[in-house]
Amino acid sequence: MKKIYKTKNNLQKVWNELDKAYEHLERALYDLNSMSNLPKDLARDIERFDISEISCMKLNIEYL
Repeated sequence: MKKIYKTKNNLQKVWNELDKAYEHLERALYDLNSMSNLPKDLARDIERFDISEISCMKLNIEYL
């Protein structure tokens, strides 16, 4: 894996990608929750999934 420098632009790019990832995951989880007859294991995984970790990473990037 190629290393990149921790520049303002690179951090902003990562923050933007995490923001998009949050939106996509939120939509995917919503769609999954709307489906009927999901296997119990999958339904449990959806309930346990902690999307807030993405927000925590974004916050840590802001501090940098």
